[in-house]
Amino acid sequence: MKLNLPPDVFVSRHRITEPSGDHVRMTRGPPRISPNLSIPEIQTPGHTDFGTITILFNWLGGLQVWSEASRGNFHNIVDPQASTDESSRPEWLWVEPKPGCAIINLGDAAVKFTGGVLCSGRHRVVPAPSMQGLLPRYSVVYFVRPENACVLKRIEGGDIPPINEGDEQEEFTAQEWITKQVVALREGIAESTRDI
Repeated sequence: MKLNLPPDVFVSRHRITEPSGDHVRMTRGPPRISPNLSIPEIQTPGHTDFGTITILFNWLGGLQVWSEASRGNFHNIVDPQASTDESSRPEWLWVEPKPGCAIINLGDAAVKFTGGVLCSGRHRVVPAPSMQGLLPRYSVVYFVRPENACVLKRIEGGDIPPINEGDEQEEFTAQEWITKQVVALREGIAESTRDI
């Protein structure tokens, strides 16, 4: 509604009757190894999600978000040296779980569909802060991804900015996008997994 788009514009790209990369992941993060609670132990390196929306249920802390969001480069390259003002440099921020609530992340497909109006959140998982870090961290994650055949391109209309004249946008299906990202992760070259 805020983008002044038709109500079905996202639903039509995520029909439950069509094959997609949607999946549920149940995870167990081990407790902290080091007794020094100030040393981060990265369990899941910094990354953005491939899909449109990620719904996370967890009960302990441990999720951190990067204070700058990715608005369309789809590699989410973050340069902590970009600002010379120490107070404005990006940093990792804790996300506090709230009882009875899910944590919602937007992914790279949402950025692609909106031409960067919506942005994906770079995040990572470390052991929970303080004494919580001595306990294992369980979570349930639901990844909502566009239909495999959906072409990931900017939606036209509403408050989505048009593509500049002469610019071309790369077009690929959601399945091609996911395959490309998985291959990059396996080869260790995906910038979206580079830790800060």
